[in-house]
This record gives sequence, structure tokens and C-alpha cells, in this order.
Amino acid sequence: MPLRKDLVSVVIAAYNQPSYLRRAIQSIVEQDYRPIEVIVSDDCSPVVLEPVVNEFDGSQNDLFQIRYYRSAQNRGAIDNFRFAVGKAGGHLLVPMPHDNRFVDRTFFTEAVQVMGSHADCHICYANASYEGRERKALRIPETICFRDGWTTVEGGNFIRLYRRGGMGWSQAMMIDHAAALSLGAYDEPFVVNGALSRHLGIAQDDMFAYVFLLSALGRVGLCEKPVCEIGTPPQSYSRSNAWRETKGKVKFVILYNIWRADLKGRYASDVKRMAIKQALQYTDHVLDRKIASYYRWSPAIVLLMGIGALKAVWRELRTRYKRCVNLIRPNTFKKT
Repeated sequence: MPLRKDLVSVVIAAYNQPSYLRRAIQSIVEQDYRPIEVIVSDDCSPVVLEPVVNEFDGSQNDLFQIRYYRSAQNRGAIDNFRFAVGKAGGHLLVPMPHDNRFVDRTFFTEAVQVMGSHADCHICYANASYEGRERKALRIPETICFRDGWTTVEGGNFIRLYRRGGMGWSQAMMIDHAAALSLGAYDEPFVVNGALSRHLGIAQDDMFAYVFLLSALGRVGLCEKPVCEIGTPPQSYSRSNAWRETKGKVKFVILYNIWRADLKGRYASDVKRMAIKQALQYTDHVLDRKIASYYRWSPAIVLLMGIGALKAVWRELRTRYKRCVNLIRPNTFKKT
């Protein structure tokens, strides 16, 4: 089925948290852009989420549609997201964690305008705030100039700042869904899906790999104002044991796969360079036979395993040295 050019598809991979889902959908209803479709994929939640979706029946019309799906069994975060993405019919897509909400009702309109006026712009990336905290998600350098809150930057420059480049990362974005599909951005090797998660014994995740892939194609629309609030419920996926215990391995696998891939676009070399640079920060997580077997014990992986082992030894030696110094150092007392 061809994608509809003017349609924005909002994909919500949901699990429990009905109050968060309600406010997420309400914030989409309040966007001043139309047409919009919202795809809610309920990952076999113990708390059925369909009644929340039904509350918005009165908001639906020819220009605003909500579709609800519920899986018969739990797929996991990324397979649930990929299922929802497969139902999207818009040329543009907004991936929306269900515990987030938009706080700027003009974001969709402005992002569509930015991408519409720059043929080589396939992603718009915006600042965000955190629930219950004042700090913003992005630390944007003062050297970047904005007009009415927006600018476009070359993909190579953006990716050098992204995540551990110093700017941090956000969950507020609109992407060229058609371009992402053509790049295979939602599939392995750029995501840890359910099958790979079970094979490697690590959590599912995608690390928003499509940000890397789409940045390689051209310019990136950048918005300095916070357009959404990132929710922080106690039972969020990022706080789960599966994620916390294996996130280093997950990040290494995705970043390393981006580096190995035959990327497209004029900034592909910049993206690959930053991917491997960031992957190297997780080499101590490569000391895993399953991961080594996944890469067929390639010379590069064996080398990285060696680097990881050396880092682990150095970290242990440094810890022991500090302990010895603390034991030898004489106690000091305040004079009275």
C-alpha cells in the first residue's frame, strides 16, 4: 500500500500505564496539524488499554483517526513497536513512547513545513523536558543559530553532537517513514528485535537507530524548544532489570552494526565514524561468547574483546590502588 504524502502517523507501542496513554493521545489530539492517524499497539497489557482509546471516539473524523491493536501475547518493546510501524500509512512518522506527551501543539505543523521546504531533510529532531524536572534533554551549543525556534544543520555536524557527542538525545522527533523503510531502519541489524534478544540474552531496543541512518542522507531539522515531556513512571521499560543489566551490550551491538553497515547518503562516513567511536565506549561489554559468536569471532571483535579485557583489568587495578591509598593515608582530625 503506498504511503499517503500528507499523513502523519503517530506510533504508540503501549504497555500498561493507562493514565500516561490517555495524556499522550490527548496531546496528539491538541496538535494543530491534520491529517493524523494514531496507531496504538497494546502489548498484551495486564491492564487492557482499549477503554482509554475509546474515550477519544468523539475526536475522530476524516482527518483524525485512532486505530487500536492488542497482541495475544507479549511481544516485547521493539517487536511491539515494529508491529505498529507496519500499520502506519503516513509518509511521515512520529515514534512516541506511550509515557510521553506533547507540550507544543504546533510541533507537527512546523516539522512538516521544515521537511517540506528542504528536500534533503528526512528527520526533524526537537528538544524535550523531563516529567518533574526542569532540565532539558538536549544541550545545544550556543554556536547554532535558530530562527523562530528552528534551524537545519548538516547531518554530519548533527551526528557529531548527537548522544555522547555532547548534545545528548531526545525522544521528540518526526521522521521520513518512506526513507526509513527503504533503509531497513526498523529491522535487524539496526535493532535488537525479539529473536536477536533471545539469541544473545539481552534486552530489546533500537536506540533510535533511524536517527543515525536518516542523518546520513542530508540535513536535520533541529528545534531548540522543548516540544514534549518525557514521562518517568516507576514501571517504565528503561527502569526494568532486563534493560539495566544488558544495556551496555545492547548499545554496543546496535552501534557496531551501524558502523559495519553499507550506509547511504553523503554523510554516511560521518555517521559510521561516530557509531564506532561510541561503540568503543562499550567494549567492556563485548566479553561475551554469545556476542562474539554472533559476529563469527571476526578479527575486529576479537580485538575489541582484548581491549575490553584490558579495560576491565585496568579498572580493577585502579580500584585496588585507591583502596590501598585509603588504608595507608593517615587519619586527620580537626583541631579543637
